[in-house]
Amino acid sequence: MDCFRGKNGNDLEAVIAILEKAKTETGKGKPVAILLHTEMGYGVDYMMGSHAWHGKAPNDEQLDTAFKQLYLEAPADY
Repeated sequence: MDCFRGKNGNDLEAVIAILEKAKTETGKGKPVAILLHTEMGYGVDYMMGSHAWHGKAPNDEQLDTAFKQLYLEAPADY
């Protein structure tokens, strides 16, 4: 098995790069694994480093705050 390790799974450019690297090994009859280190709740101050948000939905105000901190537009009907 080929194993690709990335140091920062929260860095989108690094994730894309390791996916591209792993793609070069697919189709050769061996499994491919990608291991990345991530931080829970990365990018949202009240969620970072806390397992309390795993499987728990934020309320409307918390969701709005999260979208702003992640520089995302809120979907029309979330």
